[in-house]
Amino acid sequence: MKRFLPVLGALVLVAAVVAVVVWQRSDAAPPSTASGAVVLQYADGSQLWRTGDPETPVVKQVVQELGGKALVSLDQLRTGGGAIVVTTIDPRAQSGAVDVIRTAAAGEPASLRYSITAVDPNNGAVKAYAPGNDPAVDYAGGVLKEPGPAFFPFNVVAALQSGKTLDSTYDGRSPRTFGEVTISDSANCGERCTVRDALRKSGSVAMYDLVTNDVGIMPVVTAARQAGVPESVHVDGKKTSLLVGEGGGTPNADMALGEKEARMRPLDLAAAYSAFASEGTQRVAHFITHVTDVNGATLYRAVNPAKPAFDQDPARSKDIASQINAALQDGEACSNYPDTRCRHGEWRPKGLDQTTVAHAWMVGYSPQMSVAVFVGGDRPTTPAVDSQGRAVVGSGLPKALWRAFEQKLTQW
Repeated sequence: MKRFLPVLGALVLVAAVVAVVVWQRSDAAPPSTASGAVVLQYADGSQLWRTGDPETPVVKQVVQELGGKALVSLDQLRTGGGAIVVTTIDPRAQSGAVDVIRTAAAGEPASLRYSITAVDPNNGAVKAYAPGNDPAVDYAGGVLKEPGPAFFPFNVVAALQSGKTLDSTYDGRSPRTFGEVTISDSANCGERCTVRDALRKSGSVAMYDLVTNDVGIMPVVTAARQAGVPESVHVDGKKTSLLVGEGGGTPNADMALGEKEARMRPLDLAAAYSAFASEGTQRVAHFITHVTDVNGATLYRAVNPAKPAFDQDPARSKDIASQINAALQDGEACSNYPDTRCRHGEWRPKGLDQTTVAHAWMVGYSPQMSVAVFVGGDRPTTPAVDSQGRAVVGSGLPKALWRAFEQKLTQW
């Protein structure tokens, strides 16, 4: 991994940022571009896309960010004589992510879908954005998926903020009924399940107890937003609010288990886990570093200020993140990766056999990179089954893809 640091500037998933437009003259000669053409570049200056090329999912994300933060459209850049948009995407990380998915898909059922997203916790730069093997759907930023147990760290953040500790205990015996709701799991966490063990073992019963009977759901929403889950995102051209209940109201307690009202994009999960990777500092994930005109004048430069994520006091925010990191380090998800913390899990649709998995996650992060891997069926209710006929779980195929991507990063 250390060999990769010079490439990315630093290597388990968003709040608003103020974009500042700076007008200035560049001393460096700009790359040549035809008048009226818009060229998108990788972070190293090589060409990613130019006017007339097909708009891939990563290009669409860049275009969306141009309109939302730089307040300019591609058409405006074209009619203004052309422009060069330098993105955050690292060509080798991007190529590695695409190759990992291509290799996996070749040996797995055609019904499986994948994505790999990677965010640099040191600045919020999206370094890899591989939307998968389905040309019609962007599985990195064009879908909303239930995070399942990958949402649990935000429950724990809320608990720590309320004065609980990792050693606080909850009844984790399964099954257990809360009013009219029965929750079960296979964590075997026991009657005095610590918050630490509930996080490590995916103890759904203890987590549900913690949130419904102690912390409350809105503090969990706040914790997730503090980590970096945005208030709203654009999916299929439609603005959608995240972490809200029906009609935009308060979510129900199922959110604590990463159910429907906790849905987010894989990109959002990678970005949110970056707050843990950066020891409690939040930076908004972004795709653009700067935009210049054909003469080299800077039209836009992204400014992404860091701020304490989980408390106004930086030391307190760091302490909360450090406790999450310590709990995840004690788990088995990232054994043999001492500098990396991991969280994996799967989502099982209600109403179906609870051995049925619709999709699964692996989120691995270090101070240099936060990576979210998604593997799921091509339809929300299509079982995710691997080539051996086994249900896809986070510790299986998603972890294998994450490990393969990690190995590619360390080769450079």
